[in-house]
Amino acid sequence: MEECMRECMRKLALWFTRTFKPIVTHDELVPIMDTLGFEALPHAGSPAWKEYVYVARGCRYLLPADTQPPPRPRLPYPRIDGLHICTYRAFIDSVNFYLEMSNISDLFHIRGMPLHRIHDKNKKWRRMEEEESVFVYRDGTLEQGTYNQYNVSKSPNSGGNSPNIINSKVMRNKGDTNVSHTAIVRLNDIIVS
Repeated sequence: MEECMRECMRKLALWFTRTFKPIVTHDELVPIMDTLGFEALPHAGSPAWKEYVYVARGCRYLLPADTQPPPRPRLPYPRIDGLHICTYRAFIDSVNFYLEMSNISDLFHIRGMPLHRIHDKNKKWRRMEEEESVFVYRDGTLEQGTYNQYNVSKSPNSGGNSPNIINSKVMRNKGDTNVSHTAIVRLNDIIVS
């Protein structure tokens, strides 16, 4: 029975839109981030997280001294697949804070994929409560602050725009039908020869 349940479960992954391939580890992510102007810092902490610092040019935002420092893109180390949707949203939003792209999904997007028999076998998985689907995430890869900031579906103010919640330009609530974005990817960017 447990094996049948495991085959039905799916995890989320960060995908590189240009190649239409999932990014599973930081070894695959670092070269992409390098081309965008980000430098990887050594991973630290337990569980380990890897942060990226924007070094290409100064950010156009001038932050007052009493506000928080600008966000740093960060993901758990070494594997970056099977994370909670809020963790991916925080990463993508912090990347877009520096790149200021009108449509960040031209660069990254999040898609589901099946669990891997070898890599995901002995991991502890938790079901995403905000989804009525079979998506799961690795236990220990969701920080409470990130969850509180990005989880709008369970908040009492989910009908309106609460000033405490940063709305992602990439991921939308299931009930948000006011916004429709379409991204067209050239066929030669999807099919690798």
